Amino acid sequence: MQYNRNEMSNLTGQGFAAGVHIATIVDVKNQQSKNGDPMFKFDIEGSNGETANNWFLFGKPWSDSGLQRILASIEDNNQPIAPMDYGHNEQTLKFLKGKRVFILVKERTGTYIDKNGEEKAATGTEIKNYLCRSEFASMGGGQQSQAASQVDSFGGSPMEISDDELPF
Repeated sequence: MQYNRNEMSNLTGQGFAAGVHIATIVDVKNQQSKNGDPMFKFDIEGSNGETANNWFLFGKPWSDSGLQRILASIEDNNQPIAPMDYGHNEQTLKFLKGKRVFILVKERTGTYIDKNGEEKAATGTEIKNYLCRSEFASMGGGQQSQAASQVDSFGGSPMEISDDELPF
C-alpha cells in the first residue's frame, strides 16, 4: 500500500452530542460495581456511529422504577415487551440486547479523581436518562430537518488545505 491521505478511514468511537437521541442497546454485560452491587453495563450505539456506555445498578430503591423507564422507552420504540420477570437475571439481559431506546445525553460537569489521585475536570457527554416517546418529542427529538443536516458550513465551495500553510 502507498500512503494516500484521502483514503484514511473515518474517525471512529465518537460520543453522542448533548441532546436527545434514538439509540440501540447493542450489548449488555452482567458486572459488579466497585461496591459489589450487581449491575448491567450497556453498550449503546447511535444511528450515526456514536457510542456510549451506561451502567444500571440493581438492589437500589430506584432500580425497579429505573428498569420500568428503560422498558417504557423500548415499548415506545414500537418493540413488544415480553411477559416475564424483569430484574438482575440472564433473561432480562438477553431481552435488552438489540433494543432501540430514546436517550437524554448531557455534558459532564464537575470533577473526578483520576488513577493518580489528581482531581480533573469532567469532559465529554454522558447518558443521563432513558426517555419515553412523549419526553423525547417534548425535548425536540424527531424534529430535525434534512435541510439542516445538509447545510455546507464552508459555503458550498471546495476547500483545499495544505500542510505547508499551517502555522505549526
